Formats: sequence, structure tokens, C-alpha cells
Amino acid sequence: MWRWFLTGTILGVFLAAGGGWLLFRWWQNTERIAYGVRVQGVDIGGLKATEAVQTLDRAFPETSFEKIVVPIICEGQIVRKVRLKELGVKPDERKAVKNALEIGRRQAFLESLREFVTAWQGGINLPMPWEWDRRSAEHLLVQLAQRIDRPPQRAQVQLDGKSVRIIPSQDGISVDIGGTLRLWQKRLSRGEWENLPLIVKTVRPEVTTEDVATIDGIIGQATTYFRTAETNRAYNIRLAASRLDHVLIRPGETISFNELVGPRTPKRGFRIARVLVRGEFTQDFGGGVCQVAGTLYLAALRSGMEVVRRHRHSRPVSYLPPGLDATVNFGSLDLKLRNPFPTPLYLRTFVRGGRLTVIVLGKRQPNRIYRIVRYIERVDEPREEQIQDQSLPVGVRKVMEKGSSGYRVEVWRLVIENGVIVKRERISTDLYPPQPKRVRVGTGQMTTSASSTVSEQVPNNSLQRNSGTVQVTQ
Repeated sequence: MWRWFLTGTILGVFLAAGGGWLLFRWWQNTERIAYGVRVQGVDIGGLKATEAVQTLDRAFPETSFEKIVVPIICEGQIVRKVRLKELGVKPDERKAVKNALEIGRRQAFLESLREFVTAWQGGINLPMPWEWDRRSAEHLLVQLAQRIDRPPQRAQVQLDGKSVRIIPSQDGISVDIGGTLRLWQKRLSRGEWENLPLIVKTVRPEVTTEDVATIDGIIGQATTYFRTAETNRAYNIRLAASRLDHVLIRPGETISFNELVGPRTPKRGFRIARVLVRGEFTQDFGGGVCQVAGTLYLAALRSGMEVVRRHRHSRPVSYLPPGLDATVNFGSLDLKLRNPFPTPLYLRTFVRGGRLTVIVLGKRQPNRIYRIVRYIERVDEPREEQIQDQSLPVGVRKVMEKGSSGYRVEVWRLVIENGVIVKRERISTDLYPPQPKRVRVGTGQMTTSASSTVSEQVPNNSLQRNSGTVQVTQ
């Protein structure tokens, strides 16, 4: 008897299990949501997809979100309040129903059965997924960044007479728009909008207070003069000098004049002025920039900087002694200087009236000075070029250019410590070719009032030196 009872019980269990399995499989093939499934507390169990969407639409009308205001927080402060409507936030009922339909319909049978039974017995409450407009949020963040972003302030070295004063650097801040959007995506999609934080990044300045901490004085400087009446040339000098001002040269760093000043074009602000090209004066954009390069070059020599690249002019110039000038041309001729010291250098430029000064600041070495010595030798005399001129009577001569002799100039730098020369360094050897004397010779009719010879003064850019001259500058 007990055997028949046990057999019947086992058969009953198997029949019930089999029936339950068939019933569960049948339900999986229907379009209805598992009983006991809720979304944000709204019961949609046993409903078809379209019925569930309608139920959620009624429970979460869009108008109920139009008045919700969310604070935007930056570094603990409310910087703006925004309506959810401005961010396009609204419930995504279709996605919610899709998630609900997946309950009990997983790929693994046991997992599906477990979910189905859990929903049937105790219920499963799913969160409501939310939609939002990323473009609207990004537009809002760009506007906020314009208000909140603070550019970093680089440290500066000021001169009060001969004393150095350091203005400390300040870090900047910048709204991380990409990072903030990703954070908002997580929060808004889960309906977590108690507040919306902004992610901000610290922006370090290019030059920090620590970078210039060792700078305590002037280690080299040079001054040249120019005519303010040449307004375009004077303007170019001021513009080029401004682009060298407050330049930090780190230990071992090489600076390029062309990279710092940039192309000499009208778009960069340069004007047409007098320039020297292959021994002839002409007009071009950036006339006067070479004077800034030459002044920087002399200041660098006097401060002990290493000369990496430098080019002389095709003839001596009026504002610097031969051998101490430097010509530049963007894309071909550059002035490059290297900081050989273990501490940084710092450039300052000043233009007052017709006076240009370049100062190199750094860590002072009281017991060391640099002395520049030039050896000048005349090598060639100028030849005379005659230009026939019918507008002048026969025999009349007018000197257009006096010309100049050719010179060979050697520049040496002496390093002196405690009054003793510890190093001699040859910096350059320059050969300036002679410049021809140009004379207009008359070929027209003779007049009784005309003298046989007429001389006309011209600007003298020539170099009048005796051979074998030695000049010393500090």
C-alpha cells in the first residue's frame, strides 16, 4: 500500500512539474509581462506591451516634469538652476516595457524560471529609464564654461629699478565638458537628479612660481637706438620686442627668435619698412626686426648664453658695432640661443621713445663677468661705380653712396672670475665685403654756372676703422 502511495505521489509531482514547465513555456511565448513586475512602483504585470506603455504614460505624464528644477553644483556652490525640460528629460516608457518583458525570458532556463517565480511571489520593481537631450546639455555646459572657466596666470618677473620682484602664478580651472556629460548620463538615465555636479579640471600655468624662484637679478643687457620718425620701422621694433618680453628659458633650453616673433606678415601685425637685403636697402614687411634680434644677441653674449645659430648682415649696420649684429629672416635665417646654466633665464624687453633694451634675468653670479672683445681688420677698399647721368652737365659728379671698406671682425668672449680670466671663447668671425662708392657722372651740356665737381652728403652706414683695431665691451 505504501508503495502505491509513494508511486502515486512521485507521479503527481512529476505531472505537476511537467504541467508547470509546459505552462511556463507557454507563457514565455505570449506577449505578456510576468505577473508581479512593476516599474517605479507602477504595476504592469500581466499586461501586453502596448497596454503597459499606456499605463506608464498615464502614471508619468511629461507635464509633471516641466516644473522640476535641479541645481547645478560646482565646487560646492550652486552655479545655476535648470529645469529638467531644458535638458529634454522624460521617461522612456518603451525601454521600461522592453526591460519588463525580459523578466523570465533570459537565455538560461533556470535564471528565467527563478525570475518568473520571484516576480510571482514577491514582485520585482524595475527603475524607470529616462531619456535626455545630450545636445541641449552640452550647449548648457558650454555656456557655463564661459562663465566658470578661469585661465591660469603665469608667474612673472618684474623689475623695480635693478631689483627683481616675482608675481606668483595662479592655477586656472576649466569645466570638463566631456567628463560632466558622462556623469550626467549616468545620473539622468537613472532618475538621480537631486543635483547635477560639474567636473572641473585644474589648469596649471605655463610658468609657475617655482619655475622662476631662483631668478634674483640682471645678468646681461643691451641697448640700441632707432629713429622714431620712421614710424613703421619703430612700430615693428615695438611689436617684435613685445613678443620676447616675459620669455622663460629653462635650463638647457634653446630658443628660436623666429619661433618667438613669428612670421613677419601683415596678418601678424607687421608693417612695411626699410630692410637690408644683400647689401641694399629696400622696403618689406618687418623692417626693423633685425635690430631687435641684434639687441637680443648682444644681451645674450653679455649674459653667458650659448650661441647656437647666428648670421651677420651683408654690411655693417648703424645701430650695433660690426660683429655684434644679427640678421633674421623667417624660414631661412634664425637666431638661436641656449641657456647653459642649471637655473632658468628670463627675458624682459623695454621700448621707450627711440631706445630698445633687452635684459636677461637669472641667478646672479657676483664673482663672474663676461667681457666681449672684437678684433677688427680692414681687408678691402671700396671700388667706385659710375652712373651716367644726362641731367648733369659734363664733368659734374654727385656722390650717391660713399661706400665702405671691407672688414674682418673676430668676436671673443672672456669669462672673468674674481678678476682672473678663466676662459676665452671665440664667438664668431665675420667678413663684411666692401660696399662700392656710387657716383653719378654728368654727360649733359656744360653750363657756365656749373662747377666741375659737386658732392652730395648721403647717409653714412660705412665703417671707418683703422686696420688692427681692438675693441672691448662688457
